[in-house]
Amino acid sequence: MKRKLMAFVAQLVGATTLLAPIIANAQVVVVPPPVYHYERLPPPRHGMVWHSGYWRWANGAYVWTPGVWAPVVVEPGPYRVVVVSPPPAPPPPRVERLSADALFPFDKGGVNDIRPQGLADIAQIAAHLRASPFGHVEVRGYTDRLGTDAYNLDLSQRRADAVKAELVAQGLPAEKIRAEGLGSQDPIVQCSNGSRDSVIQCLQPNRRVEIVTYVSDQPRW
Repeated sequence: MKRKLMAFVAQLVGATTLLAPIIANAQVVVVPPPVYHYERLPPPRHGMVWHSGYWRWANGAYVWTPGVWAPVVVEPGPYRVVVVSPPPAPPPPRVERLSADALFPFDKGGVNDIRPQGLADIAQIAAHLRASPFGHVEVRGYTDRLGTDAYNLDLSQRRADAVKAELVAQGLPAEKIRAEGLGSQDPIVQCSNGSRDSVIQCLQPNRRVEIVTYVSDQPRW
């Protein structure tokens, strides 16, 4: 009896470990998913079906997309016409932020420039993705507002491309990963003018790479 109990506990611990999210360290921050959003179901409409709203990631934040009405889709069945149910609303994407300062030396953005700790962080994220089904991944590179727009856009793109290349090297399919450099868009913090060193330090959260994982590629409106 004791042996069976120990075996059951071992199985339970293994399952819990498999389902547990990645533990964020000093370089990786898992953005908390949004809280439950209550959406009141509107009164029925003839010939229409309600598509529930869902959370998406845009401009560096979770954004709620309200539900909409859509025409009923029907398909012929063997004995009658079958109404096709709308797909369920996808879960919110998983968003992980990596500090660009921890990933790369100053002014560097190549795959060979990624610091050892950054490689370990990316490998951890890749391992989680390999173990879980996903639709696609967006790698988004960001800089702070210092420098020209053209320089920042180029640097952020090179860093996004480098992180994508490392994810692919870790065994993820390249066709499921899109890399995009966004320059100084979508800042997390706003910093007032001061000494250059203090502004650079204050803007550190804006220098980042976001890995946004979508569980489903089901097309939505």
